[in-house]
Amino acid sequence: MNAKWRQHLVAARCGRIHPELFLAGCGKMLWNLSFRAPARNLALKLKAIPDCSSPSVPRNDRLEAFFRKLPVSWPVLLACLVILVRPPLIAAAPQVSGQKEVRLEPARPSVPADKIIEVIAAARSDISRNPQSAEGYLSLGRALRIAGDSGAATQALDTALKLNPRLSGAWYEKGLLSLDGGTLPQATELFRKAVDSDPANAGAHLQLASLLLRSGDWIEATTELETVLKLDPENADAHDGLGLVLVQQGNPERAAEEFKKALAREPTFAEAQESLGETLLQLGEWQKACAALEAALAGDLADKSMATYALASALKHLGKEAEAKTEFAKARELMLQQVNVDKARSSNDRGLQLWYQGDLEGAEAAFRQALDADGTYAEAHNNLGGVLWQMKKTVEAREEFAAAVRSKPDFAKAHNNLGNALLSEGKDDEAVSEFRRAVSSQPGYASAHLNLAIALMKKGANSEAQTEITRSLDLDPGMAEAHLEQGLLLVSESNRLTGEARKELEASLRLNPDLRFAIPVPVYEALILGD
Repeated sequence: MNAKWRQHLVAARCGRIHPELFLAGCGKMLWNLSFRAPARNLALKLKAIPDCSSPSVPRNDRLEAFFRKLPVSWPVLLACLVILVRPPLIAAAPQVSGQKEVRLEPARPSVPADKIIEVIAAARSDISRNPQSAEGYLSLGRALRIAGDSGAATQALDTALKLNPRLSGAWYEKGLLSLDGGTLPQATELFRKAVDSDPANAGAHLQLASLLLRSGDWIEATTELETVLKLDPENADAHDGLGLVLVQQGNPERAAEEFKKALAREPTFAEAQESLGETLLQLGEWQKACAALEAALAGDLADKSMATYALASALKHLGKEAEAKTEFAKARELMLQQVNVDKARSSNDRGLQLWYQGDLEGAEAAFRQALDADGTYAEAHNNLGGVLWQMKKTVEAREEFAAAVRSKPDFAKAHNNLGNALLSEGKDDEAVSEFRRAVSSQPGYASAHLNLAIALMKKGANSEAQTEITRSLDLDPGMAEAHLEQGLLLVSESNRLTGEARKELEASLRLNPDLRFAIPVPVYEALILGD
């Protein structure tokens, strides 16, 4: 019996990749729908769908207003081109012509990446001791959000709010989840609930102000920003936001003062440097504008096209024609690149929608269009790989996952998908390396920890595999597949169905009865018969 069990376990392990573990990244595919809850019941039906990437969060355009301030013929035409070629994005928030994107980075409660598993385990331990602790569920929800598990985070936060509907921090965390998922109107309402529950929640006021600025509600945004500064006078984001409002209201002198206050509190605030430079340009202070814009371009601006164009204009006003010409050429190239980026995002979002609707051929075409526009778009490579995998084009899928991690080396979902593809081809060592990269990039990635464990077990590294299974269960005690692997590992080590192994296998079947097909027949018979 023991030898027979071992034979079945080895055979099962060599071919075992849990399809449902590919689904972990699909929680924010479209309209912030969560596939986490039904994913395990759909596993056999959907086969192996790799982690898909979320649609891009709408980016607000600043081209029209800036070009109105600094008219030059070709940029005006290019701005119009940007508006014409970009189809609407999924879940797009209301946008105001000429508005500048606000930095949405107030002080979020943070957990160091290497501590996330420990923090989640501690939060679960606190809840087990005090199941009625709303604060405990809030701590768990916050940690799960940081770990990237939006479905479990939402569940924990909902429990916290059932226990205490006035828990401002839970509304705030739910707002961050909606913000990350691109559902901005929902995020706005959640931040309103956060400030209603606790008027002293400066972070919620700031997030609400940022969203109001995006929608063009300058009056209410100003009220929220002033509230933030009463609660936190040193808040650089609030000063920057007030500066943006003053620019929109036609008061560049006061706007410049607010941007300077933001920079006094945070000297490396690149967006505030950019806004200050553009405002000084509007005021005719060419030399100071150059200095601010050069500082902004030396920082970490996501889109440098506007700052480059503004710098070119300032240089032209200073009579530095050759330098201005060079910067205008750079700006033109950056703007054309941004047109392609926006086209790629739009095609990627359309591909996700088609994929969700079951149109694999249409989704494939849309993702390829995204990559034609921007060949370095990692999310589109990963999504195309997912569709190709589902279409049984596994070699092409692996190539796309590999392209995704080349474009974005810290892309945990793509590393996980590439690891699964390699594991299916019997390339265990390479698969282990990819899973290690996935959990290194995102330590809270429960599915990747479990996939790493499966790959390690195939190599006979059971001790390390046990560690990874434990980590996956610390992150997600409801992961049926992790309980299954734990049970099978215990069986393989003892060559019998121990009480602990039985407990784990029974837990896996309670969570997902379909997993009975993954249990070797002799083990399943012993489990049912009570041997």
